Amino acid sequence: MVTSPGRAGRLRMADRREQCQPDAMSFFDSIPAPPRPPEPVRRPRPAWEQPDAVIPGSVPGELILIRTGQVAVAIGSIRAYPNGFEFTAHVRTRGADEDEPVRHGPFDRHARRGKETASDVLRLGVLYADGRRTATTSHWWPGEDADPGRLVLQQGGSGGNARRWDGQFWVHPLPPEGPVTFVASWPEYGAAETGAELDGQAIREAAARAVILWPEEPESEPGGGHAWSSHTITAHKPDHPVSEAAPDQPGAEGADAGG
Repeated sequence: MVTSPGRAGRLRMADRREQCQPDAMSFFDSIPAPPRPPEPVRRPRPAWEQPDAVIPGSVPGELILIRTGQVAVAIGSIRAYPNGFEFTAHVRTRGADEDEPVRHGPFDRHARRGKETASDVLRLGVLYADGRRTATTSHWWPGEDADPGRLVLQQGGSGGNARRWDGQFWVHPLPPEGPVTFVASWPEYGAAETGAELDGQAIREAAARAVILWPEEPESEPGGGHAWSSHTITAHKPDHPVSEAAPDQPGAEGADAGG
């Protein structure tokens, strides 16, 4: 029997398909599936993190830290949790173009098209009555085993335009007895370092009114499922004993100390 060249070619092609697909299995089905990824590691939430399953207690009052003919900076919307408190920083500027794109907040040295240097940006700090302090001028990420007494300041979600900016901040732990001093300065606008106090006991009483809804879920690695628009962690633990601190003079060190 004579087989035409076309017929022979088709037989060879079919033969190759059979070699690629043994037992009628698809070529792609014959490739072993990759192993399943390991289950994410679940870890306890660090003690310094803001709880998810808590309705906070509110602290009445607002503090105006800076007010000039050009800018104003205030603290408000203070809400207390069992392990710390959050607040909103309200920043206002006069005369700026509200349509000017803002890629960073007022605490970032690259804000407003890079016009500011690191020493010109808005600076905000928190000082406890026992001398512990923290500020937006330094960056430090506490580990899971971080000292629970270390004062942590975490910047959260924020938004606004060139004239108006509002940002959330988280502070851990709750303050001791005595005043909580907020310190701010904005060299670019000639706003010298100034401070205002809030009663630490009022924050602690609000924390006692917080409602714990259910036990906190452990977090998965990596990332922990945060939904913050930005993360800035600053913290400080005093190098000297508390008895050597000078909490009665917050204006001298509060804004430029950060860890």
